[in-house]
Amino acid sequence: MTIRHRCGCGDRPSAGFRRWGLVLLPAVLIAGASPNMMAAQVQASDNVRQITVDEAVEIALRRNPQLLQAYSQIEMAEHNQLSAIGQLLPSVNMSFGYSNSSTGRLDALSQGIVATSYSTQINAGYTLFNGWSRFTDLKGARLGIVEQNARYREAEFQVIQAVKQAYAANVAALELVAVEERRVQRQADQLEFVRQQLELGRATRSDSLRSQVDLNNAQLALLNAENNARTRTFELTEVIGSETLVGPTAEAELAMAAIPFTRDELFAMADVTAPALQAASAAVEAAEAAVSSARSSYLPSITVGAGYGWANQEFPPSNRSWSFSLRGSYPLFNGFQRETQVFRARASADQARQSERAAQLNLSSLLDARYATAQSALAGVDLAERNVELSEESLRVVQERYQLGLATILELQDAQITLTQAEVDLVSGRFQYEAAVAGIEALLGRRLDQQP
Repeated sequence: MTIRHRCGCGDRPSAGFRRWGLVLLPAVLIAGASPNMMAAQVQASDNVRQITVDEAVEIALRRNPQLLQAYSQIEMAEHNQLSAIGQLLPSVNMSFGYSNSSTGRLDALSQGIVATSYSTQINAGYTLFNGWSRFTDLKGARLGIVEQNARYREAEFQVIQAVKQAYAANVAALELVAVEERRVQRQADQLEFVRQQLELGRATRSDSLRSQVDLNNAQLALLNAENNARTRTFELTEVIGSETLVGPTAEAELAMAAIPFTRDELFAMADVTAPALQAASAAVEAAEAAVSSARSSYLPSITVGAGYGWANQEFPPSNRSWSFSLRGSYPLFNGFQRETQVFRARASADQARQSERAAQLNLSSLLDARYATAQSALAGVDLAERNVELSEESLRVVQERYQLGLATILELQDAQITLTQAEVDLVSGRFQYEAAVAGIEALLGRRLDQQP
């Protein structure tokens, strides 16, 4: 059963429409599910391992593929930093050679015929100056690690949001099963009551048949609610990446702890802790560092090199030599490659700044919407609790009036449906609040029950 919310706009549906809507909806949903699928779900759900929401989050953080991919991006960024550090160090190379020939050759030094030769050489080089590209590249690499860590935190809280929402949906589905069980019990009691009234001559055969139909429809709705709860269990298992079927504990319920922060406090908190903003800010700084690195191509480069080698026709080599070099270069013209490189770096920096601005606007919009949804759901839950109390009292009054012959079976049916809908609205409001709170935590990158 998909959790639906009553629309407050337009004309209110008539009692007959609401009554037959609740009657036909379970039958339509059940008809759409194949018997094999339902049987497989029943068989698979016999061994559900009950876990808490914290355990579900812990499993998801270990197994979720999205998080594993985000972590690999951090490792790549760390290796990019290692490569940038390597640019500040000298390069060392070693070369060696050996040759042997079937025919000898005359060696001018030894005045003899030789067939073999050996050589070994070690070279070292270091760039003394090439502008400031090495330092800006290192800065960009470090900012890349900051960005990827922020991306990982963003992905982490998105996974936590998905797990909490799936867990809450599973709990809500189980609560809806309890709602339908109470509905079945009420309809069974009503049928027994109507039959007693029929024996006393205070009810008609039509009233008994209507009550029997209501009981049948309530049983179908219960079957549909149970099937929906099993589906939510499979969805929770999929979200956390578990290889065994898991579900909420028997004590799990939709908590209704109020958000301990005002709207302005949440916005101020988001400016500091939101992973999306942190990642976008780091990306802007890295792009600006890339611009500085591109501009360094307009400056000359100076390198120094040294080498030492051995060579001879016999082993071990005895002829030794060393070398030292100091070189400088300056590209006077390279086909506008420097200009193109600088332009691309500036364009990337502009795009990064626009992405940061878009992330800020998107965060503000989502945070305001989710906060408003949470507050509306919280107020709706209070109203729904009152509606449940009023509906229970209304059903009691209509039952007494029906017993006295002052109410019809249609009024009794409508009171039953109103109470069931009020209980469904209560569960729906609680789930909506849980989902909104999880969404706010995902945007902030922190739990709301933690001190700032």
